[in-house]
Amino acid sequence: MNETYLLDLAYQRLNNGQVEGAINCLRQLLSNAPEHAEAHALLALCLLEMRRAVAAEREVGLALASDAQLEFAHFVAARVAMMRRKFKLAARHLAQVLEMNPLEVRYQLAQADLQALLGRRAQQLPYLLRALELAPDDPDCLAAMAEFYRRGGEVEQAENFARQALQQHAAHSGAIVTLGHLLLRRGEVQAAREHATWALGEDANDIAALYLISAVKARSNPLMGLWWRYNSWMSELGPTHSIIVLLVMFVVYRVAVIAAGQHGHIMLSQVIQWGWLAFVIYSFAGPQIFKRSLAKELEQVKLSRDF
Repeated sequence: MNETYLLDLAYQRLNNGQVEGAINCLRQLLSNAPEHAEAHALLALCLLEMRRAVAAEREVGLALASDAQLEFAHFVAARVAMMRRKFKLAARHLAQVLEMNPLEVRYQLAQADLQALLGRRAQQLPYLLRALELAPDDPDCLAAMAEFYRRGGEVEQAENFARQALQQHAAHSGAIVTLGHLLLRRGEVQAAREHATWALGEDANDIAALYLISAVKARSNPLMGLWWRYNSWMSELGPTHSIIVLLVMFVVYRVAVIAAGQHGHIMLSQVIQWGWLAFVIYSFAGPQIFKRSLAKELEQVKLSRDF
């Protein structure tokens, strides 16, 4: 098989969710052409899909060493850097690819993803709007807009964009997951679970769908359900407003304790203090329990893949 055929077959398999099949093609190609930059970059992207970030970083490094001007390699390098939380490095790679090709939609979406990871919601929107301007019917753009509005608590706009994405691509996992979160927000737990299962049927490695499954389980648990609602509300407020809310809550707590003590209500003062302590412990324990639930889902996916 020639290099072009193997590379095209790898792209096709990756697009169809056959990540391991794509990797096999690329390894065969690289055994005959070990300095093929695009093959190394595509292999890095495949490894990233399998959440093997360190191996992906090594492969994309080989790609850039073979061809430092390869646009696709810089794009993959940015994706790898984001997963490795090397945000400054990701920004440099994205700046370079946007300079090379400012009309590429996926580069605009990648920039939006980077701004989201940095907690810069205001800076995220221009990239999303630019991507949508370049490709108004692209399901990836529509799904990205849907998720942006969902995270901001703008439910109606989020649902509209998600449904538009599904009109363009009926099995778009990003749009399916966003709709699942919106259903969960409305208390339609079973429907949200079905959407998560639907998305996982399209891609068993979809981290967003696994996160939704964990959210459904948390929402269904009486104790974790309280934390899930609180966390969802705080997430919609954003980092700055969340800090303000917590400061106000602490001030109210301290005023209540002092006022109760001054009026001789010692028992009430102690109850308030114990209540605040319970809230703090619950706030710290909730995310850890949720992370363990998500890790369990990821492990189940890994085991099912291995067997």
